[in-house]
Amino acid sequence: MNKLAINGGRSIRKKSWPKWPIVGKEELELMSEVISSGVWSYNGPKEKEFIRKFADYIGTKYAVCAANGTVTLQMALEALDIGYGDEVIVPGLTWQATASCCVDVNAIPVLVDVEEDSWCIDPVKIKEAITPKTKAIIIVHLYGSNPKIDEIIKIAKDNNLYLIEDAAHQHGSVINGKKPGSFGDIGSFSFQQSKGLTSGEGGALTTNKKDLAEKLNALRNCGRRPVSLNNNLKEEEKGKGYYKEKGNFIHSGNYRITEFQAAILLCQLQRLDGQLKKKDENATYLNKKFKKIDGIIPMRREKETQMQAYFNFAFRYEKKYFKNLCVNKFRKALSAELGLDIQPCYEPLNNCQLYKPLTKKRYNINPEYFKKINPLRFSLPVCENAYRNESVTFHHSVLLAEKKDMNDILNAIVKIKENVDELL
Repeated sequence: MNKLAINGGRSIRKKSWPKWPIVGKEELELMSEVISSGVWSYNGPKEKEFIRKFADYIGTKYAVCAANGTVTLQMALEALDIGYGDEVIVPGLTWQATASCCVDVNAIPVLVDVEEDSWCIDPVKIKEAITPKTKAIIIVHLYGSNPKIDEIIKIAKDNNLYLIEDAAHQHGSVINGKKPGSFGDIGSFSFQQSKGLTSGEGGALTTNKKDLAEKLNALRNCGRRPVSLNNNLKEEEKGKGYYKEKGNFIHSGNYRITEFQAAILLCQLQRLDGQLKKKDENATYLNKKFKKIDGIIPMRREKETQMQAYFNFAFRYEKKYFKNLCVNKFRKALSAELGLDIQPCYEPLNNCQLYKPLTKKRYNINPEYFKKINPLRFSLPVCENAYRNESVTFHHSVLLAEKKDMNDILNAIVKIKENVDELL
């Protein structure tokens, strides 16, 4: 019998996993160019080049850079004129920003449950949550799964609702020939350190609508609308960079990125497709092998998916096949065997340590509004079961190892199963 690593035995994994982010000489060269240029702030040549390439990559007419993938969601709501009292349907299993953006514009996030096999928003629950006050749906392409996008697009159209995609986890997935961020009215992306496309911090929005692109540009730049998206400029205004006429300003703040971030993103974007291909191949290999291990369930992959991007790789755990060992003990044992940080999925937003809107005085507009934004009023049984009983996730960088390294993950799971009595 092989003693489990968590109990002092030899671990399955003996070497380290790939580090993230991956950086090369290209980043150093472009960063040096930016330093020498003296153009370090927004709207420089590197940002313009990146945003053009990113829009082309996602498959939209326009893209706009912003400070992070949290403020991008708020900007999306503001661009769509969503505000006080409007209801926005969001999944109950996601990073807190997907809901906090709603209260930040004084809208009401309506938390709905997810589907068991993907942890993505359930179209049936969306339909049930629609009221006359509903203005938008925010879907999340979560970890390495995608929602039933065609069904949700139809629901949005049938009910005259805006569709916002939170694609912070999904830079480059391909679903029926299209990429996340190109299906809805606005797509929102994060370039935070742990994401699949990163500049340390940063974000972007994508859209096919010129009026939204203009407004998003203004929202990120203290309310000033960009010249480049306007066709009605006077000749003497061209080249000034922003409108100067009365009535062309809106109230906003500074949500811009720097040229340094744009330089890094240009380099990272060049590597993205190669990395995605390797990750998807390794994830597909793992999921195929998981089907032969009772109690390990791969996440659903839509049949229309040609390429799957990942933030975390996730799978579901059934304790009855491991002599009722709780998932928390399983995760700890797997961490010890692999030298990895194995985590559950996000906490459900109806009881999440990081989503506490009632703790902010500025949201206490009136008793009725305060009551409606209380997350405890929502029931999310599928979200809660995923978090408490079955979720196992680890960072996407693991999928950049070689295919033979994926066998360490499989062998570690089998080892735990064969020696589960040590943990009971």
